[in-house]
Amino acid sequence: MSLMEMFSDPSKIHSLSMADKMAGSAVTLVMGMGITFIILVLLWGVILLMGKILKIGTSKKSAPAEVSGPVSAQASAPAAAQETVRNDDTLIAVIAAGIAAAEGSASAEHLVVRKIKRISGPSTVWGEAGRSECIDSRRM
Repeated sequence: MSLMEMFSDPSKIHSLSMADKMAGSAVTLVMGMGITFIILVLLWGVILLMGKILKIGTSKKSAPAEVSGPVSAQASAPAAAQETVRNDDTLIAVIAAGIAAAEGSASAEHLVVRKIKRISGPSTVWGEAGRSECIDSRRM
């Protein structure tokens, strides 16, 4: 009977010497760490391979058609303006949904967001309120 077979049987562990117990523990340790290291290396290789495959796939799909200089500048300007309008519409819809959720479902039907004004500067009201609440919660 080998050392690992004796080490795996709980009834025979008490009959093993301290050196046998330490040797069995060392073998178990090396096997566990070795398997873990091998699996981590395999995972690293798979992730690296997937990254290269995805990079190849996106480079083939995103190859733009060549267009002359002035035409491409004119074409990109309306697209950028349209994207900004779409982002603003999305922002307004999200803010309107948040207000409707806070007010309740009864007022959601008549809610209209007419103007959104961005507040610029070093700190906003919400930021100040959050810092104040955090400081107050830590006072004794």
